[in-house]
This record gives sequence, structure tokens and C-alpha cells, in this order.
Amino acid sequence: AVVSTQSRSRYYFGEIYHLLSCSDRCSNAECLKSPIAAGKSCSNQRQEKIYTLQGDGRITLVRPAEGEWFTIDRTFICENHNCIPYGKVCDLVDDCGDGSDEKGCVNHFDCNPGSNMSLEYIPLSSVGDGTYDCVNLRDEMTRCTDDVISGTFLKVSCWVIGMMSVVLNSVVLFRGGISLSRVKSSSALLDRALIMMIGLGDLLVGGYLLCIAAVDVSYRDSFCGRQYEWLLSWKCVALGVISTVGSQVSLFSMTVLSVFRKRSIAKGLLCPGDRANKRAYVKVMAITGGIILLSTLLAVIPLLQRFEDVFGNAIYYPDVDFIKGFYRKLDFAPLIVEYYGRTRLDVTLFSWGSLRRLTQNMFTTRDHLESHVVSFYSSDPVCLFKYFVDWDDPQRPYTITMLMLNFVCFVLISVSYVAVNRFTVQSSS
Repeated sequence: AVVSTQSRSRYYFGEIYHLLSCSDRCSNAECLKSPIAAGKSCSNQRQEKIYTLQGDGRITLVRPAEGEWFTIDRTFICENHNCIPYGKVCDLVDDCGDGSDEKGCVNHFDCNPGSNMSLEYIPLSSVGDGTYDCVNLRDEMTRCTDDVISGTFLKVSCWVIGMMSVVLNSVVLFRGGISLSRVKSSSALLDRALIMMIGLGDLLVGGYLLCIAAVDVSYRDSFCGRQYEWLLSWKCVALGVISTVGSQVSLFSMTVLSVFRKRSIAKGLLCPGDRANKRAYVKVMAITGGIILLSTLLAVIPLLQRFEDVFGNAIYYPDVDFIKGFYRKLDFAPLIVEYYGRTRLDVTLFSWGSLRRLTQNMFTTRDHLESHVVSFYSSDPVCLFKYFVDWDDPQRPYTITMLMLNFVCFVLISVSYVAVNRFTVQSSS
């Protein structure tokens, strides 16, 4: 129930909620008073007895006469025919067992609307306060959307660009593969192979776009409540690797192709040079294989167990109620201080393994707590490589290295094609 004052609104629960709502003192709450309960209407009470509490604190059992039933006006009848005191109605707890004592209440936020399996309620004042209170993070909707891809324009673009990229680059690879066997010069062989490599990289990126668009459809209007299912899955990680490998293969191949063409023009190799012999094929395989290997290595380094403390974004405990959402290292500080009594503690220096052991030691009756470290690609619903992170993030040296490497590639491509264009203009004149 909400009672509005001149300065703020206050939320009430349980018996006070019932009293205020039924006396028309709440601005937006209906009275949830149920029919007067008879002894035989409550399946969770002994049918032949009615329990009453005397003023002196003693409990008296009253047996009704044959064919008669006492009635009680202080009992709420649940939909499953259990009975509870009105003090337990609208108190954020499923006391009935079917959630009927919390239905129609306006003082709480339902973390799992429409679900009969997992009933979880929090005060309205806890919604959007910057702290995750619902296990599925639904209370912080400003940071949790119900779509993997936001906006109709981006959704349509993913489908259109993805399909075009897959179809057109498949054609490029098919035709390139056929013509590759007909190439007679080593320079033409390398040129054709690098063009196919660019097509391969773009094909991987197109496949990523189609996959992420399909994921968006499968999680439509339900991603916020199921985000852990997706972010912690191998599919999200795989898509992140595929998109990174594809973009790097395209960029590295374009760089090598640009430099090769500039070098060929500088040497005057405008006409076919050496024949495409076995040595030429080995050279092409070494260059293309090196590009694929380097791109794959850059994409999977953040996933190696050895670098977990650098690239691990957070940790998630699915079975621990008081550790909700993705817990970063700083989030563990008050928890460890409260339990172990260590006031001077820099948890950022702890490894994820150490934090898991400290958390495990808090539970003496459970031998193993299920936990998941949130990987490098799992910090965003679209599972992309993170190029921009906070200044104090341990991932920053790696992301800066990647940015600098890509920047150098763009510079080489630009310089090479400027030189090619200049030579073309001079040749024409």
C-alpha cells in the first residue's frame, strides 16, 4: 500500500497494508479481504478444531458442535484453500504456497511475473536503486533490456547485412576456388588467395550477424529474465570468437594485399611474373595460414584459463541467494569484510580462485558451490570483443594492443592505396 504525503510516498506491508487498504487510506490499493473463513474452508488446519489465542497468552482449542462451524474474520483464504493471518498478506513472502497472498498487492515488485515455479518479490523502493535485488536482475531494467539487439533498425540491419554477406561472400569463395587452379603466375595466385581470405573473414562476420539476430528472436521480450542462460553459454563465447576471427582475418588480409600490390607496382610487376609453381603455393599457404592463426590466437587469448584473472569480468553463483547477479571483485569486499572481519582488504589483488575459496568457506554444510566466471565476451548481450574498457581495468593493456595493431593496419592500407593511386595517375599522364 502507498500512503502519499507532501514530501514522499511510503510503502507498507502485511497487516498494516491490509488495514490501510481496507480503510481507503491508500492511494492505489484495493482491499484484499477474503470471505469469512469457516473451519472447514482451511485445508491446512485441523478440520475438527479452531485455534484461538486468549488474552492471557494461552492457546485454547475449541471444538464446534455437530454440524456447526465457527467462523473467523481474521483469516485470509488462499486460492489453494490454505489459510494464513492477514499479517502475512502482501508481506513480500509467498506464505500461501501458490503466491495468492501476494496477488493484487501494489507494494511490491514481482521478479518473475507469470511464473508459478519461482516466486520472488522485493519492495518497490528497491527497483532501479542501482543494486540488484532480483536474482534475474529484472529490478534494474535500465541496465537490463528484454532484447538482445535494441531497436528495429538494428534488428533489420543484422538480418539484411548478414544474409547479403553470407550469400555474396559464398559466391566469391566459390568462384575464387574454381579460378585459383587456373592461375599461372605467383603474384596472381597470392592476389587471388588474399581476396578469398577477405571473403572468408566477411563470411564469418555475416554468419555472426545472422546468428545474433536469430538469438534476438529466440529471446524476444524475455532476455532480462534469461540473460544468464545466454551470457554464460558456450554459444555466446563462440559467437564472440567467430566475430573477432572474421574481422581480424579480413583486416589482416586487406593489409597484406594492399602492401603486396604497392610493392608489385613499385617493382614494375604489372605483368605476370614467375609461374605459380609448388614453391608459390607453399608461400601462399604460409601467408594465409599465418593470418588465420594470428587472428584465432588474438580471439582466444582472453579465454585461456591462465589469464582468467585478467579477462574474467565477474563471477556468478546460481545457488546463493545473497550473491545476486554478476559479482565483480569490488563487490566481494563488503561480503568478505563482514564474514572474516578484515577491515583492510584490497580484493582487487585477489585471484578469482582465491575469492571462490573464501566464498566456499562461508558454507560449512555444502561441499561445493556452483560458480561461473563471466568471460571476456559475456559482458554484453551481443558477445563482441571489448575494445574500450575502464582505465583501471586489467584488460586495458590487451585492448590497447589490439587497437594499436588495427590502427597500424588501417594506416598501411591507406598509405598503400594512396601510393597505388599516385602511380596510376602518373602512368595515365
